[in-house]
Amino acid sequence: MAETELEALALQEADKVVTETLNARAAALAQLVVQACPPKPLSELEESYKACGSGTNKAVAGLLRTVREEAAAAVDHLKQAELWLILKAPAVSDGNNFGVEVQAFVLGELKALRTGFSAMVALPAEYHQARAQGLEKVAQDSSKDHDESSTTETETSTEEGKTKEKKVVKTVNKCSQGSKSKPTLADYEDYTAALDVKRATARRE
Repeated sequence: MAETELEALALQEADKVVTETLNARAAALAQLVVQACPPKPLSELEESYKACGSGTNKAVAGLLRTVREEAAAAVDHLKQAELWLILKAPAVSDGNNFGVEVQAFVLGELKALRTGFSAMVALPAEYHQARAQGLEKVAQDSSKDHDESSTTETETSTEEGKTKEKKVVKTVNKCSQGSKSKPTLADYEDYTAALDVKRATARRE
């Protein structure tokens, strides 16, 4: 396939993304936000998230996975929009290059937007790491108890008609594993619940 044909095909696909796909996705995402995140008082969210305890907050984790999928799709579409803009760039000529400057500005804005969406792909990992750091403060520590005991025994032996006694010290080591309870700090529980609320309502930022 000739280079001009490849360019024409790429322009055709990118044109569809710019004129149809992006508008349709914007409407679909607006509807998805309404369905997945119905308005609730933040205090109500916090109380419900506290009930999760040390287990995974499936509600927030599910929302973040949805955000990750939508962000990844948005990155692909924005790349095509950038390609469309590059292929549509007017020739630079002496005199008035206002159109070129405008397209360069828009291209920079698209790249910045794509960078922001790319960062959203890492949200689930960052969330679970931050939440685990809060939960480990209230988790029980595993510990091992060592117990050592010594006994002295007398061994008797006969050599050449003479009885000999020898004292032998025997040491027994015992190791048992259990859990050492730590006092639960309410502030860490509240911190974890507040983190859940922050991530659940990040769409407002």
